[in-house]
Amino acid sequence: MAWKVAFCVVLLAVVAHLLVDPFDISSLTKHKEDFLHRSPFADLQTGNSSSLSQVLFDASTSVAGFKRLVAFLESTTNARALMGTWVAWVAVAFLASAPWTLSWAYDYFCCPLELTVSLEDVERRADGKKYPPWERPRRLRGAVPPPYPNAWYKVCNSHDIPKGESRDFELLGHFFAVYRGEDGKVRILDAYCPHMGANLGVTGRVVGNEIACPFHGWQFDGEGKCTHIPYAEKVPGFMKTTAWPSTEMNGSVMLWHDAEGRPPLWMPSDIKEINSGRYKWHGAALHQVRAHIQEIPENGPDTAHLNYLHVPLVFRLLNKIGFHHAWEATWEAGKGVDEHLAFMRVIQSVEFRGRYIPGTRIDVDIVQVGPSMVHLHFATPFGKVMLIETVTPVQPLLQRITHQVFAEWTVPRFFAKFIMGNTIVQFERDVPIWNNKTYLNNPGLVKEDGPIAKYRRWFAKNFYSENSEKVARDRAAATGSIDW
Repeated sequence: MAWKVAFCVVLLAVVAHLLVDPFDISSLTKHKEDFLHRSPFADLQTGNSSSLSQVLFDASTSVAGFKRLVAFLESTTNARALMGTWVAWVAVAFLASAPWTLSWAYDYFCCPLELTVSLEDVERRADGKKYPPWERPRRLRGAVPPPYPNAWYKVCNSHDIPKGESRDFELLGHFFAVYRGEDGKVRILDAYCPHMGANLGVTGRVVGNEIACPFHGWQFDGEGKCTHIPYAEKVPGFMKTTAWPSTEMNGSVMLWHDAEGRPPLWMPSDIKEINSGRYKWHGAALHQVRAHIQEIPENGPDTAHLNYLHVPLVFRLLNKIGFHHAWEATWEAGKGVDEHLAFMRVIQSVEFRGRYIPGTRIDVDIVQVGPSMVHLHFATPFGKVMLIETVTPVQPLLQRITHQVFAEWTVPRFFAKFIMGNTIVQFERDVPIWNNKTYLNNPGLVKEDGPIAKYRRWFAKNFYSENSEKVARDRAAATGSIDW
């Protein structure tokens, strides 16, 4: 920021110099006809061409004037002095901007990407105005599926919870206290103390592997059991809070939610290359979207929209002169122990007058892990790049979406960020659609729409259960939500 300020100061100084000591152009207009017929040598000898602006104007109106300009620049002491002044100003401006330019280059080539797009940035109608609070629920509400499928959900990044600290998070229409004990393990409890309702995640003190309430000092272990009350002789056996199954994987803290209260039915995919350090982290992006969670990953099997919404801008012009950019995609649900997975391959290529252009094909292998995670694998000339997308429902129709990019050590950081940036550009084309659409239980599909119906059957079979709707309604009633 300091370099940017310095650069602006120098530019203002240059502008001020122009205003205080401008070139005298008006005098040239009065004597234009006489000036055009003068000999350049006479101009130089008499010294009547002391104003560089006169010579520049003359040079722009005739070939002879251009020759006079050359002679003037080569021979006139005044011109040399004047040019020296402006060269000095240009040099100062360049030197002042060089640190800012180097700082920008350092950020781009060496620093991880960190992008946060708030709800205020994306919550817009077609006319660019924000939705009034009474209009938004009417737009979103409908016959939508339960908002919290049974699955693992990302709570935060692992580095967000240092050892011995606690934080609170809102997700799944609920508040959670997350803390890391002295043994390095993360534990997740209901946020509110069952004693007087204080938030354990806000200034709650970690004691060993337990957390102490900031209000009265009651301590709870990782199973939610109250183990100590500072001013009581005995801890009632019934005094406890809810503990939630959790794990850490791929640099993220994950929480298991199941409407029936069952233990985890499957585990999120462990990316060995990330956990071993073979893949390096190169940045993350955070977005908020107003939609049902199912609609975000449904983009994958909706192959028809790829060739309409996601055509690169340059090809909207090139397609008119014979080029053709095309997306192809396949989608298949997993089977057996992989029933919670779905596999997709996306291929994009470029043709010219019906013939494939070698080197333009890009294959992306995609694995959907449950309803809330997607892994994208890119094979590049530099090495392998991987993007992890997570979708976490904060409220019934408010999603927190993160993208993280990892790559082999052979992949330059700027290239990993380039792939990440392009992915985000494509993702953000969908955001206005999601924010302004309604969910249709029975969409009018044609066979060319891709396996959308197949996807919805797979989703409903594996991630909803008998009490999914009841849990959502109970939480909505508890929080006063009007989105569900």
